[in-house]
Amino acid sequence: TMKAIKLTYFNIEGAAEKVRLAFKLGGIRFEDHRVQLSAWPELKPKTPFGQLPLLSLDGKPPVAQSGAMLRYAGRLTNMYPTDADKAMEIDEVIGLNDDFARALGPSMMIMRSPEILGHPKNLSEDERKALQAKMRALLVSDDIPRFLGYFEGKLSKKGTGFFCDSKPTIADCDVLVRLRQIKNGVLDGVPTTMVDQYPLLTSFYQRMMALPAIQAHYAK
Repeated sequence: TMKAIKLTYFNIEGAAEKVRLAFKLGGIRFEDHRVQLSAWPELKPKTPFGQLPLLSLDGKPPVAQSGAMLRYAGRLTNMYPTDADKAMEIDEVIGLNDDFARALGPSMMIMRSPEILGHPKNLSEDERKALQAKMRALLVSDDIPRFLGYFEGKLSKKGTGFFCDSKPTIADCDVLVRLRQIKNGVLDGVPTTMVDQYPLLTSFYQRMMALPAIQAHYAK
């Protein structure tokens, strides 16, 4: 029998979206539990590592770490193969996307916790925004085109329209969410048109967004 799956995250795409997409593409039913930000302080101490998303199966204590959830979803849906060589190919793309996320991270962190980046904790909103604008300008000229270029190259080498197979895998779910982050204007100072300069990534994006399960997910 199918386990009762409950995925808990904020009402944003963020770190849980790749997992939602994998479940949806694989036709796996799950509860998409979305927590209001106001409820987070009370929930946070009850989580294993002080963060979301969480995944619980049959009401058991939840598992944290979105990468673990993504691979779990992949195993359930045959979008993460048991074959070691094929799995490594997928893990390489996910690792590359993790590197991309790490490159973007400080420009988000500066707004929330400037002290982690060595700035005074009491920086004003304007000072934070000015620092963020500088960081984002650097990302736009360097890291973002570099990573988008890497992804374009992977698609070119594979030649199937997807990253690791002739059909979607969890790697495709992972990269799609990153492209949406750029295209949806979530990153202030990063032009939403940046992906448009990469023809293979652009057609990959359109191909993924046209899949019925993904279309239905974003139609609501």
